[in-house]
Amino acid sequence: MAELILPIRPRRYRNVDDLRKAGIISAQTAERVRAAGVRTRVITHLVCQRLKAGLSQKEVASRLRRTQSWVSKFEDRVDAELTLGEIQAYCRAVSGSFSLTFGRRARST
Repeated sequence: MAELILPIRPRRYRNVDDLRKAGIISAQTAERVRAAGVRTRVITHLVCQRLKAGLSQKEVASRLRRTQSWVSKFEDRVDAELTLGEIQAYCRAVSGSFSLTFGRRARST
């Protein structure tokens, strides 16, 4: 007779720490994931801008006169690989703003 197999309902984890506590990933893997997050802060912000604007990679590619594949590869890079020109063009394509600030932040008195 065939055995009845019930689908397992996947559990969602909020962050790397929850995965570590559940024993799903090792401490070393958790640290690598955290380090990757630090190396991709700018790109993560850019992708969030695109998603907030409701744009697909294909639509951004069209605005940049690039291919969807290029946008996908751009979004998969680490921050150190990005040029200011690429960041500026991407921001314009997703109707975002782009500014640079150098020096110390002014302290409020």
